Amino acid sequence: MKVLLIGASGKVGRPVLRELDSRGHAVTAYVRDPRALAEEFPALDTVAGDAFDAAAVAAALDQHDVLVSSVALRDDAQRGRTPVGLAQALAGVAASAGVRWVSLGGAGSLRTASGVDLVDTPDFPAAAASESRGFRAALHELRDHAPAGLAWTVVSPAAVIVFDGERTGRYRTSGDTLLLDDEGRSTVSAADLAVAVVDEVESGAHVGARFAVGY
Repeated sequence: MKVLLIGASGKVGRPVLRELDSRGHAVTAYVRDPRALAEEFPALDTVAGDAFDAAAVAAALDQHDVLVSSVALRDDAQRGRTPVGLAQALAGVAASAGVRWVSLGGAGSLRTASGVDLVDTPDFPAAAASESRGFRAALHELRDHAPAGLAWTVVSPAAVIVFDGERTGRYRTSGDTLLLDDEGRSTVSAADLAVAVVDEVESGAHVGARFAVGY
């Protein structure tokens, strides 16, 4: 399968890239700086570009089967840009190209046992709240206004992503509910989150929906 991966050098994007590569998929990495991947993936096809540049993404997406995006918007280079704007741009590109789009979303929009979204709970980190509410708005945008015929999926991780955690190949899924383990923790390793993303790329089991991943 040919996959265009936006954000391939990021904290989640890189594990997704490793998982796609390990399964033999042909990946094109769409990143701001391809040099960030050159040492680990010297033979990787890369495109330097801006995720918000719909024309550039469309050109890169030509002859691909699936678009996968993992884009964070907290750094200074992304200041003033919104997850809704990104969702609108990528949804339009994927719909026009007739390809599936699998997007990493946030955990903040997942429902907790108290009946409110995680981002609205008192202990949610203030530094992440704005971005998380933005990704919640982007999810609602897709649910309410996705272009006709677009096969989209949003993957929401657990509340805590363990970036140095091991790849076990095991995870649980839910719809809109935050997953907790037997000790009441909401965690997943970045490597196992990547397994879930690539499983979705291969299966298309959650088209037109959001699903959560955790232990």
